[in-house]
Amino acid sequence: MKIDANSQALSKILTMESREYYHIPPYQRSYSWKNEQIDQLFSDINDESAGYYVGNILVTKHESQDEPSSTVYEVIDGQQRLTTLSLFLLAIWQITSSLKGTLPSGLEDDYVSQMYSDIGRRLMINRDPASPRMQLLEDDAKIYQELIRAVCEKDEPQVKKNRIFVRRYNHIVDLFEDWRSDIGALYAFYDKLINVLVLQIEAASIGDAFSIFSSLNSKGLPLTLVDLLKSEFLGMGEGTDNQQQSKLQRQWEMLDQTFTIDGNGSDVDTKAFTQFFLNNYDAFESTIKSSVTKGKALNLYQDVIKKKTRLARLGNADTYLNEIIKRARIYVNIIGLSHLRINDPLLEDPTIQQLLANLQQLESTQAYPLLLFLFVDAERLGLDVMKMRTILRAFVSFYVRRNITEVPKSSNIRAMLINLIREISADNLRGDIIVNRIVHELKAKGKNDEDFGKEILQRPLYDQTPKTTRFVLIDLEHALEEANDASLSTKERPIDLNNVLENGKPRWSIEHILPQGSLPKYWQQMIAPEHPEEAEDLQKEYTHRIGNLTLTAYNENMHQKPFADPEHPATQEDTHYNLSKRDYKDNGEYVGMRSQLQINTSIPRPGERIENKTSWTIDDIKRRSEWFRDEMLKRYRFPDID
Repeated sequence: MKIDANSQALSKILTMESREYYHIPPYQRSYSWKNEQIDQLFSDINDESAGYYVGNILVTKHESQDEPSSTVYEVIDGQQRLTTLSLFLLAIWQITSSLKGTLPSGLEDDYVSQMYSDIGRRLMINRDPASPRMQLLEDDAKIYQELIRAVCEKDEPQVKKNRIFVRRYNHIVDLFEDWRSDIGALYAFYDKLINVLVLQIEAASIGDAFSIFSSLNSKGLPLTLVDLLKSEFLGMGEGTDNQQQSKLQRQWEMLDQTFTIDGNGSDVDTKAFTQFFLNNYDAFESTIKSSVTKGKALNLYQDVIKKKTRLARLGNADTYLNEIIKRARIYVNIIGLSHLRINDPLLEDPTIQQLLANLQQLESTQAYPLLLFLFVDAERLGLDVMKMRTILRAFVSFYVRRNITEVPKSSNIRAMLINLIREISADNLRGDIIVNRIVHELKAKGKNDEDFGKEILQRPLYDQTPKTTRFVLIDLEHALEEANDASLSTKERPIDLNNVLENGKPRWSIEHILPQGSLPKYWQQMIAPEHPEEAEDLQKEYTHRIGNLTLTAYNENMHQKPFADPEHPATQEDTHYNLSKRDYKDNGEYVGMRSQLQINTSIPRPGERIENKTSWTIDDIKRRSEWFRDEMLKRYRFPDID
């Protein structure tokens, strides 16, 4: 087996001089990265130093049949990352195209001209929009070429905005919008982008490539930041007696076990362990607003440990490690990993535990440095149970709103919250003043109620943020059950909407009333009776809106079934019924749209009864989305602290 592996900068892969294409073969998936993955790559490039390693691409090489002088690389692995990097370049190119010729002569104008000229040559062969260097799968390729053409001709792209590829690209453009007025920052990112390192692994054949792919994805445990930090912490005992060194070793083992699920020898969650060290540094060791990165963390911790070691010479070498253990035990309770219950009145409070669990579902990792800081120093900061509940409720409201509106940008949230740590420490804030400061900051950085309401109505929430959508549906159901003194659960049959099956999937999942996938004629006629040919476009626009969603434990059974079957409705005698979503029954109970879920009371129109409702239309989705908007504005308002 012949393998060539070369570490190359992106500027060499998407080089301006060559006639090299990167082709996505038809057996690959279409572009499927979510906004979270895009944001992470963007943040990594922006935060790390130039020359940051972004991963591997695995390719096979052959000559182009159409262009004998050209080379084609079939991308076996790494296409999502490589496509995203090219979209970053395209977004910068779009911005520089709109700015070209509008700036006075000077350095910024030079930067814009250079980026505009260079990126066009990187993205296309011979500056021809019909010959992009990245050759994507058919549907994505058409959109990609049209986006390139629109920039070339300074025209509006003729693309459907509800396409996933278009939505992801528009999200990427939004990431760069703040730099439209800061060309120096835009150029700095561009310079880092074209200098990211990619390990290009070239196999002689597709068979060899798949063998390599299997090996890369199944073997090897690389040395981690945690492994390297262990060496540094245990090194604090150098020059001390064996008893002190043994004590440090035992302390590290105690810290290590903190990041296991059962605390009894099971596998350590290395990712959580690593994130703890990064969050701990941002919360307690750093004095700047920006966040530490994995690439810089080791050197920075080495400096901290050296200082702590010098201080320890006056006492015990394990003093700092003891402090780290204390913080780690609080941290694993914050993130929901903990098997440990510590003697802490805040973390023992059931309401706080539930609010922390809510934040875990809302993917609120940017908040962890601030939360760690607040919980560790709660007594000194004058934060009791009620104050911490208020702060956590504000965070839940913030993250629901943020995940739906995508404002503020994910890449800005962590810096914003770390800055709050610095302000609390510098200004010696305490008690209610801290609560007010945090709530005001969270409220100020997001959309107001009117704009939040508009976004709820317009966005395809399930496709954009499925985890937050699921959280909202379940959270609203619980709130409505409490308000209406109603419950699905009984003593004989307790129901937990968050219950997980043995395979790790949720028992209760999101059901699309107007289904996804290929629409049967029934549904085409239902949503577009006069123009059935428009049904597919209407489906793509509305199927992921929140008004079209509910919860069911029978998602896999309903699929494309009609909303109702008026000619063959379920009867009281039916134990099982599966002819429609409305009347679906199991063990004598309605488990479809007629289930006792409180969020299902909004499926019929006001004055209409669910058992008499025979249609589900676009107007129904719009109406029910408005109902959800009203409920969400009440549920996720910020705490009243004035």
